[in-house]
Amino acid sequence: MKLIADVPSSEGVRNGLKRARRLVEAKYTPVKPLPIVFFSEDNGVRTYHETVSNAYLPRTGFPYSSVRRVEKYIGYNVSFETFYTALSDPDSVIYTRPIKGTGQNVHAYYGIVCSCFASEVLDIKYRTPCLRWPELPGISEPGITDLKDLRLLDIVLNVKKHIAVITGIERDEDGNACYITVSESVLPFCRRTRFTTEEFTHYWLDNGYKIYRYAYVDGITYEPDPFVPLEEDGFTEKPYINDTLMPDFGNKANYRMSEQVTFHVFKPGFGSVCVRQPDGSTETIPVTDGRATFTPKQAGIHEASAVSKGGASVPVLFCVTDLKLSVDRPGAKGGEKIRVCFENAADEEVIAWQFNLCATDRGCGGGTFDGLGSSGEVTLVRPEREGDLELYFMAKNAYGVYTSDRIKLPYTG
Repeated sequence: MKLIADVPSSEGVRNGLKRARRLVEAKYTPVKPLPIVFFSEDNGVRTYHETVSNAYLPRTGFPYSSVRRVEKYIGYNVSFETFYTALSDPDSVIYTRPIKGTGQNVHAYYGIVCSCFASEVLDIKYRTPCLRWPELPGISEPGITDLKDLRLLDIVLNVKKHIAVITGIERDEDGNACYITVSESVLPFCRRTRFTTEEFTHYWLDNGYKIYRYAYVDGITYEPDPFVPLEEDGFTEKPYINDTLMPDFGNKANYRMSEQVTFHVFKPGFGSVCVRQPDGSTETIPVTDGRATFTPKQAGIHEASAVSKGGASVPVLFCVTDLKLSVDRPGAKGGEKIRVCFENAADEEVIAWQFNLCATDRGCGGGTFDGLGSSGEVTLVRPEREGDLELYFMAKNAYGVYTSDRIKLPYTG
């Protein structure tokens, strides 16, 4: 039987397919055991298991980790460059700060989840949890009764479980769908799977999943990245990774003002690290046992070089962010309004907010802002959930989406 693959209907659809490809085709090799998580299932009950992927075992597809505790999602908060440069550093947070003991689908400090995957592929403003996808502008159910009517970049969604994206459709000469390829972020790595229509129906549709469609696929953008190159992107050389000096978050990472920056110096003879701050002043920090610790004092882009008698290393970059929040009623009850004042040291608008349950780090409310600006106030409603909550806001700069410090909202009944 002759099969005919669907071709993208627009440049935007082509861009979305490229976005999906690089998430599932990303190749990387950890230099130390890489924290990952997988699950076993018994009578519908999942048990999550924390383990590691061996050092120097090449991997394909970014690692799954629900990193809401630190809000370090690959593609949104963590750029591909930051991930790969941190991966090259045996003392980076990827290896030294695994998130342990939650009993949930999280282990690695940097990771991606299904909703983040779909949000990245469809160029959504920020990671949107499965439950909120039907509420997004442009999302609808096309009411498909025949798989012949599927389109590239259609969404496969169960709002209580998981989301995935259709990235390939192969048809017979009469236009009937014969094979459907689905790309997704699953434990422990992103993957792409080719289903027959029978397999697709039983695996997805018979298990509570529905087909949704995004009206704005034609506007999806794509920017080639040398750290996750596709063949057609035209990169011929591997991107540079500094082999002398690296911040513990990786190159071009965001640090909050409240976080220390630990530099790792990999070569002997470098006795100090010189940090150039946003106002042009410098601070010199001694290196002890290959480490130097910097306490941020200014918001903005910083540049650092390791210094020896023979000169300075190639610099690394990082940004210090300072997004402040305050609330008028931290003890407000569920369903009551809270006025939140916010001020960003950078002229970068606030784009999203998130409520988390303190006990579990699970989200219990959130969303995106439009045109809110970089400072001001906004009224939110405290979720009607028992237990203490945390609230944080998010903004975006050249290095990715960053967060404010978290405000604790105690439960008062």
